[in-house]
Amino acid sequence: MSESTLADTIAREQDLADFRAFVTRSRWRFANTYVESYPHEYTLDRWGDADALWRAVQCIERWGVVESFWNAQRTYLHIDERKYWHMGDPASDVRPTLINRAWLETGRYREDARALGYDDESLDRLAARWSALMERARGTA
Repeated sequence: MSESTLADTIAREQDLADFRAFVTRSRWRFANTYVESYPHEYTLDRWGDADALWRAVQCIERWGVVESFWNAQRTYLHIDERKYWHMGDPASDVRPTLINRAWLETGRYREDARALGYDDESLDRLAARWSALMERARGTA
């Protein structure tokens, strides 16, 4: 392994460890308004350490992968059975203030939907809808 490859590997592992620590320390809220379409959670810079959120955004940008979501291209960091993305352009003068995350298996949001009043029958339909919408959003349907 070359020195630069080893240095990149070490940097990536440190960045991901710092990202995991940020995730653990952060307050996450279920996005109730997206329960019918794209269930996910979010955290805001004002709920914690804004500099830590900025470093998390940089980690997403550095180690994430670009994927399609409907007509947009967005960088996602896949880690620990979830994907993370931020809103905003990190190259602009205004730093992103929000990071979203979603389980890769959207069915894991059933309990969040149940807490909003969905019953078992509705949850089955909702979980099927989530899967279908995700396939369409990624262009795989």
